[in-house]
Amino acid sequence: MQKYGTRKFALATALASFALFLPPALAASTQDDMRLVRSLPEVNVQSLSGAYLAAKSAQAAGALGVASDYYEKALTIDPSSLPLQREAMFTFLADGRFDRGVELAAKLRDDDDAGKVARIALGMDALRTGAYDAALQNLDLPDSSELDTLLLGQLSAWADAGKGDAGAAIRRLDEISGPPWFAIFNLYQKGLIFMQAGQPDEARRVLKVLLDDRASVQTSPDAYLAAVEALARLEMQAGNKDAAEEALAYGLQVAPTYDPILFLERQLDAGEAATPTVQTPQQGASEVLYTLGQAINRGDGRDVALLYFQLADAVSETTSDKLVTALAGVAEQGERVDQAIAYYDRIPEDSPYRRTATLQKGLDLWFADRKDEATTVLETAIQTYPDDLQAHLAFADVLTAGKNYSRAAEVLEKAVELAPEDGPQNWNIYYQRGIAYERLKEWDKAEPNFRKALELSPDQPQVLNYLGYSWVDMNRNLDEGLDLIRKAVELRPNDGYIIDSLGWAYYRLERFDDAVEQLERAVLITPSDPTINDHLGDAYWRVGREREARFQWQRALDGNPAPEDELVAKIEKKLDSGLPSVADDPELNHTPKAAPGDRASADAPGVSEPDDNTKPN
Repeated sequence: MQKYGTRKFALATALASFALFLPPALAASTQDDMRLVRSLPEVNVQSLSGAYLAAKSAQAAGALGVASDYYEKALTIDPSSLPLQREAMFTFLADGRFDRGVELAAKLRDDDDAGKVARIALGMDALRTGAYDAALQNLDLPDSSELDTLLLGQLSAWADAGKGDAGAAIRRLDEISGPPWFAIFNLYQKGLIFMQAGQPDEARRVLKVLLDDRASVQTSPDAYLAAVEALARLEMQAGNKDAAEEALAYGLQVAPTYDPILFLERQLDAGEAATPTVQTPQQGASEVLYTLGQAINRGDGRDVALLYFQLADAVSETTSDKLVTALAGVAEQGERVDQAIAYYDRIPEDSPYRRTATLQKGLDLWFADRKDEATTVLETAIQTYPDDLQAHLAFADVLTAGKNYSRAAEVLEKAVELAPEDGPQNWNIYYQRGIAYERLKEWDKAEPNFRKALELSPDQPQVLNYLGYSWVDMNRNLDEGLDLIRKAVELRPNDGYIIDSLGWAYYRLERFDDAVEQLERAVLITPSDPTINDHLGDAYWRVGREREARFQWQRALDGNPAPEDELVAKIEKKLDSGLPSVADDPELNHTPKAAPGDRASADAPGVSEPDDNTKPN
């Protein structure tokens, strides 16, 4: 939701201490934690100061599981320390150790610094146990921000519903005052409360109001699609097939490939029963936390979203597949791929979220350097989902990253067939296929794909850079090629790799002064890249700045990441004897290539590896 992108929330302020210790990932798997704590300082954890320092260091490294263990140790040494209790409570809640966090929350309910978080945790604990009066008492917090007002009001409404007073719950939602974007969230919760209270006609009425307001999709696609599901499930339970189809049509118009909607459509066609979205007040409270968490799960709101997801998991008696998927996504954002994979493995085979889980697991396995497993998972995925475009694109990603260009080209051929229409959104398929063919030295097949990508979306800097540099590298269409690279630089003026392409193109065209100017810019933006430093060294040599050239070559050797072995050998030779004469330099385009495509431009900056869009995220 755009409105949340740069805002600060009162709840986030109340969680200021919490945010200091919350890494951008979930705490959990031992493998993840061990990777994160390898660089922690060695301390004597048998002392209070040592255990505390170890906990803080683990938090800073993102290893919440380890941090929680160290806080437990510190609390056994000094169980009465308020600062220690505060920090431990925040960490336990972030780590998913809800019961332990609630124990400390009971001690900190009236604490000036941690009382707000403590009362929210106590309110969630009361909700999950059915102590609805206690929940209402704990959730009655003063000085709330807009987001706090919405969250606490909706959670309190579910406590009212738990007491059997649906009328009070609806009145509470009606009394929540705030900006216009409140409406979609309140209407959705009203619909769920009416359904849970056995008032289907009222549920239909409010959910139709929500779905008829297409502007609400921009506010929260997740809430809109959840409302589609809720209404479709209600109609399916009532045996109203036409009404269920009408409800699903709202979702398919917005997201035609959204798995949960397609899953319900298949159930409807098969005459199968559908369960309600929410059956208990606990599930309702969990849905509140999930929906609002998804709305703020980006940028500055991600830390608070993580807390919402953890509380949603704690309050409900069962964890929904969509919540598990959300938790996996948070883990991925923090590069805790083992934890993400563990979450995806929890999604059952018959779940509408299984396809997404399988594809993301495959990409995560690749990211975790478990490449054989990743390839197996994604190859199985295209067999399981033979008509699924995303499965083919994910498999092509890892094949390209693994330099299996022949197989990648085959998979992308199928992806082009599966693409629903020849629209702008398909530019990347042709771009990826062009890369595969270019690497296979089949330029006659590669060039039409790059041209098609630009036809579909003319301002894609990756494509402009790749095609333009390829032409320059082959001594073809030189003016047009330079124009494409310059346009890519205009579109991404702070991209060191694309600027390096422009500088290296000038170098190949023997415009050495222009090359130096651009390559110096590229090095300023991306100072540690070995290839860019090597290119600048070459350009310096050609303009007579030989000492600076040797400095750049040495810097390329010492760079992080380290250069490839082939580049190391080239640089060491240049450090020993410099560059050959201009006439003898094979890097320069003073003579045409024997034939286009005789060699792939695999040494080109910004081209030597696939663009980020061709690699698993």
